[in-house]
Amino acid sequence: MRSSCLALSLLALIPLCHAFVGNTLSLRSASAAALKHQLPHSTSLAFPQPRPACRAKKSTSPHMAISVLGALTAPLVAVAALGTLDGFGKLLINLPRIIEYQFRYANRIMQRGNGCQPTEAIDVLRIKLDESKEYRFNALKLFVKYDTDEDGKLSIDDLNRCLKNEFPQGVTDGMISSLVDAMDSDKDSQIDCYEFLSAVSGSSKNADKLLQEARESQLDSAYEECKKLTSEYAKTFFLATLAMEPLQAKATWAIYAWCRRVDEIVDGPKADPNPETQRKLLEEWMARLDSMWSDRGGQAGLDSFDLAFKDMLQQYPGSDIEPYRDMIRGMQMDIDDRRYETWEELYLYCYRVAATVGLMTLPVMGTAKGVGVDDARTPAVALGIALQITNILRDVGEDARDRGRIYLPIEDLKRFGVTEESIFERSRNGGAVDENYRNLMKFEIARARQYYKEAEEGIALLAPGAQLPVAVAAELYKGILDELEKNDYDNFNKRAFLSREQKLLAVPPLWLKTITGGWEKERKEVEDKERAQAEV
Repeated sequence: MRSSCLALSLLALIPLCHAFVGNTLSLRSASAAALKHQLPHSTSLAFPQPRPACRAKKSTSPHMAISVLGALTAPLVAVAALGTLDGFGKLLINLPRIIEYQFRYANRIMQRGNGCQPTEAIDVLRIKLDESKEYRFNALKLFVKYDTDEDGKLSIDDLNRCLKNEFPQGVTDGMISSLVDAMDSDKDSQIDCYEFLSAVSGSSKNADKLLQEARESQLDSAYEECKKLTSEYAKTFFLATLAMEPLQAKATWAIYAWCRRVDEIVDGPKADPNPETQRKLLEEWMARLDSMWSDRGGQAGLDSFDLAFKDMLQQYPGSDIEPYRDMIRGMQMDIDDRRYETWEELYLYCYRVAATVGLMTLPVMGTAKGVGVDDARTPAVALGIALQITNILRDVGEDARDRGRIYLPIEDLKRFGVTEESIFERSRNGGAVDENYRNLMKFEIARARQYYKEAEEGIALLAPGAQLPVAVAAELYKGILDELEKNDYDNFNKRAFLSREQKLLAVPPLWLKTITGGWEKERKEVEDKERAQAEV
């Protein structure tokens, strides 16, 4: 979430509270002329001649908050408003001097009281910044972040949460009370966007329009977070999403981010090692899923990833909740240090943690004309099974060494004369693989390729725009199996992966096959062959 500009502006409000509870700042002298000289030329401000200082009687009024607010927020408002301009660097370098000068100016305001005309060039700077749509827009981003029920208002509790979360080191109850008093102009214990903008930037102009834009920007930022997560943790998969239509890619990133976060509960580097804690967290995740699915509670308790996920569900109403529930159940299977006796047991695990992804993305991908979602389910599941087998084969050594886990079915190990002890030994100490292990890997690779074959036969059932990314995903993961073979089936001492060049070179032939109707032709050939065999 890009809320740094607004965070700066709210941070600027905190000294205001100090001014309310006790004007005890000790300030060194600073030069206004130096400030004017050092401000970046890119601001293009025309500074008028200062007006004579008024001789107002010293007093303190309720309007003093606005005057002090203007003085204290000006330099940080400048950072927020000018953050994308060339002058940002100069302004940032001089920020300590500017802040010091502004505190000095704030003290003068407190001493002179209300009613004085602007006497310094910085007053003109703040007026210019108050007219900045960009700054007010950024200010509302944080408002939207904490307006979880989307009613255009922040309760006092929301404001408390906002300040304590964004500035945990500097906020006290007294400060928050002062801010509420300054913002809550109609004394209804609710801070609406107009009051918020008036207090933060001195203007509530175009608040409704800016509020809607801020909400849309928040959603865009949420999808960007999902994109970043996908590109960081699933490079091969992410490359496939780049072949999708933009809306499909965004939805797929949101789905991946949801899946990744479930996996992190059990398998992440920060996962709690206590199985009972993991079970409890998964139960909470299931409840969170049900709440988002039923649209209960608005945005309360949701983070940026959740916002993107929830929007994805609204964009693709044909989504089914069961694949998501099944994935959580799959993670529950992964909690205990259990082994899979048979392929059927491992298949169930693969279905829950991987094949479900194919079912999740089906509504996003869409199907070809005349093809129902149910018709495309079987190849979608097959692709998920193939991908998970590939992951298991690639990571045999890593899983045994780092997690003490072996996912390969016990019946397969016995069939090829491979012991669990030998796998753990090689994972810890290295050493060449023997012929028994090679034969085991050949068997598992053949199984995976059979599922890839089933998946590729179903590519023609997908909508034209979805065929290429699915084909790319299948081809790139198949390439990992090829690399495992080139490594002499050694997944203890070497990691099977495709280079960037290999990935890029794999795409053009698939693109050509897709645009020329190659997947449809292959499927028709398979159907004709099956029909001929049935007649015989």
